[in-house]
Amino acid sequence: MTPRTRIEWTVDRETRFPFGRVSPDPARWHPIGFPPPWPDRPWIYGVMVASANGVVAWRRRDDADDPVRAILGGGDRPERIADRRHMRMLRCFGDAAVGAQTVRDQPTLLLTPQEPGDEPVPELYRFRAEHGLSHHPRNIVYSLFGRLPPEHPIFTTDGLEPIVVTTDAGAGELARRGLDAPRVARVVDYVREPRGLVRAHQRLGTDHGVRYLACEGGEIDEVFLTVTDVVVDDARHDGVLRIMDFEAEGAALVAEGQIAPDSGWRFQRWRFADR
Repeated sequence: MTPRTRIEWTVDRETRFPFGRVSPDPARWHPIGFPPPWPDRPWIYGVMVASANGVVAWRRRDDADDPVRAILGGGDRPERIADRRHMRMLRCFGDAAVGAQTVRDQPTLLLTPQEPGDEPVPELYRFRAEHGLSHHPRNIVYSLFGRLPPEHPIFTTDGLEPIVVTTDAGAGELARRGLDAPRVARVVDYVREPRGLVRAHQRLGTDHGVRYLACEGGEIDEVFLTVTDVVVDDARHDGVLRIMDFEAEGAALVAEGQIAPDSGWRFQRWRFADR
């Protein structure tokens, strides 16, 4: 029997929204439904993973000490396949963002529905084409200081448009590394402070037409959270970070699912904004 990898959602009130109400492929993905973007900025949704005891990251000892891979466990498990497909599907609705450190830590990363080595997903690219989106999502990198590797595939892949959200100092470093216009679009503001980040998101909407933004590793309007069955031993790691208490922070659980009743993994959708 083929292992089940489709997430079955047991709480789901989001298909009232038109965008995403029809699944790119119902055999693989449940319809998801997204609220409309804000009038002055994109709708931003985080994509995160946490261990069973709430750990999301720690300070790496070396390149092999990857918290996300450790929390996810083996790559051939049905739950891991479901999580990977879920993340790829979430990239098909708009554009995708990641932090500079992730770019440095993952030298082959591409924020695309089909990464190199992945199974083909023509239905996700067909969804993008049918909704007037670019073939690949814009890859948006947040970098305070512009210390990004020019040889990274985000900046060298044909047909993929990179955008860097940075500061004045970061813009200067990007130019020094050859990552300035027209090769790389930039949004420059004082993004160390919340108001500067808000202005940057507004410019992503007004100047670049970003309507939906999958922020991998962060959160703002809502979060898609995968909780695995891995228990992390805090004592073996330095700088351990834990997932927030969503309910205490005022978020509502709008969807939750599993691939099977006996699976130890949970897929959740937490909403901060009331739409």
